Amino acid sequence: MKHFLFLTLLIMGCTDPATQPQTSATNQPPSPVEPEPTPAPWGGLKVQFVGQPLPDAKQIVVMLHGYGASQEDLIPLGEYIGVEQQCQVYPEAPISVPDGGFAWATEDAHWESSTKQIIALIEELHDSNQDAKIAVGGFSQGATLASLLAKDPELPVDDLFLYSPAWLEFKSELPDKVRPDVLLAHGRFDQVLPFFDAKEMLGALLRHDANVNWIPFNDGHTIPKQVVDATRDKLQR
Repeated sequence: MKHFLFLTLLIMGCTDPATQPQTSATNQPPSPVEPEPTPAPWGGLKVQFVGQPLPDAKQIVVMLHGYGASQEDLIPLGEYIGVEQQCQVYPEAPISVPDGGFAWATEDAHWESSTKQIIALIEELHDSNQDAKIAVGGFSQGATLASLLAKDPELPVDDLFLYSPAWLEFKSELPDKVRPDVLLAHGRFDQVLPFFDAKEMLGALLRHDANVNWIPFNDGHTIPKQVVDATRDKLQR
């Protein structure tokens, strides 16, 4: 964050200022005002677009990859769930990780900054095409980030697809009525992010009057076909 230090010059006088000659200081033109910086496009994220051009799309689907992956990771999933007149948007997480790939957060403060970037991206997508419905999906850490969007009832998101998210204790910050429909899926034998996290998230969403399609499945940290099919079915309605 930039910090600015302003210095004020105090000019002292003991006679009528109207009778005083102008000094070089008072005769100088005003300093030019620097323009406000223009926000970086798409929330400052590297973004890949697939499918229908954004201005022509009837539906916009934003897909958030998991920890250590990249924007390419969920494109095969997107090809399967893609429907006619759909624009798919694949942002890349802003943090490089040592073993390769990218992350949305490696410390607690990153959750807030990454959420702000995704919100800025969604708002710009909406401004570019206000007639299109917007869905946001994510896997693993991407699903965790997507779940935080449920806190903002003003955000123009119609659907959230949360595949194996972690629980970030957001229940006290949820609005009385969660706006998007939510598909929440998690494997009972997940050894990366515990199944219990999704159960806690489910309870919080239901307490806040969310419309939830809950899909537990007998597998690990993955996205099985039944979940992909449920996603496709929802997007086709």
